[in-house]
Amino acid sequence: MRKGWRNGFSFFLAMLVLLLGVAGGGCGKQEAGPAEAPRVAVELAPVKRGSIARAVRVSGTVRAGATVQVMAASTGKIKSVFVDVGDKVARGQVIAELDNSALEAGLEQAQANLEQARLGLEQAGAVVKQAEAQAALDATNLQRIQALYDQGAASRQQLDAATLAATVSQENLTAARASLEAARARVTAAEAGVRQAEVALENTYIKAPVDGEVAARLLEPGTLAQGAVVTLVTSGQRQVEIGVTGQDVNYLKPGQEVTVEVPAATAGSLKGRVDSVSPAADTISRLYKIKIGLPDAPAEVKPGMAATVTYITRQVDDALLVPKNAVVKSGAQDVVYTVVDGRAAGRPVTTGIADDTNIEITGGLAEGEMVIVKGQDFVSEGQPVEVVDGGAGA
Repeated sequence: MRKGWRNGFSFFLAMLVLLLGVAGGGCGKQEAGPAEAPRVAVELAPVKRGSIARAVRVSGTVRAGATVQVMAASTGKIKSVFVDVGDKVARGQVIAELDNSALEAGLEQAQANLEQARLGLEQAGAVVKQAEAQAALDATNLQRIQALYDQGAASRQQLDAATLAATVSQENLTAARASLEAARARVTAAEAGVRQAEVALENTYIKAPVDGEVAARLLEPGTLAQGAVVTLVTSGQRQVEIGVTGQDVNYLKPGQEVTVEVPAATAGSLKGRVDSVSPAADTISRLYKIKIGLPDAPAEVKPGMAATVTYITRQVDDALLVPKNAVVKSGAQDVVYTVVDGRAAGRPVTTGIADDTNIEITGGLAEGEMVIVKGQDFVSEGQPVEVVDGGAGA
């Protein structure tokens, strides 16, 4: 530490002697003017004409072609779940089952009621056939007795007995036919009961409504089937969902191509296409939902991954352009620096849209003028400069 102090003190003495020597050497000579500010090395570039577009980047999420929440058609306790996350399922495949022992018993009872009703219908049909035969027999007998009575070969008593028998058998036939209709109604009701019991039992089997892949298993056996049991994603085209402001929504049209980047995938930039534009903003976020299709997305682009969508809002084809970093702020004013007689000269400018490289100049410069593009952050008005590159016009 003492050695370091001595070195520092020696350096101080050397600088002091040097300063005194310079001061002494000036005695008796003409006094020098004020020292000029040091010259700053700068590079220049010309104002050019060209095309420029304002690109907007919005973050979104990769979605499957469709996301389906699979719910039970009836309430009940979950008995089994037959799939897990990542499993592929086919439309109509049973993926879960509710506790259905009571419904199975109900179906058996309904089927027994139907069998009983059908037996009753069969018996009622037999009674009708018997009644029809008896009614026909008694009607024929009445006709025969009536003919004999008309010939004087049968008594009034015989005719009355035949008439009564025919009337009674006809009444019995009417009653038998009514019983047959009632039996048919009981069969219809029993069939409806069976169908109802079958539907109730069928609803305890939760089936996949589409072909897809299980993205989430939301309920487990023993819990009540309230809400979705599993989430399926279809194997269709991948999409990216984004939300854009009302300022930008009219720049996006169905069919328009955009650029999509998925950082988690190694595919690089992907071509996307606007599939749909929401006609109304979300009531909470005030953003418009846009769906971007990814027709050529590789398998590594999976639902849930973060994505960035880049789209163009404004484009100017014949714009005055300078490099973006040439424009600096002087208070609230945009300024570029030119070089006049070896010194920096600030030029207030009006700017338009910008991209990653250039910025549009809408006022304050003309095509071909040279502006400082390197060193501009270290100069001020009147600062002496030395052009080390792009010296034309210096």
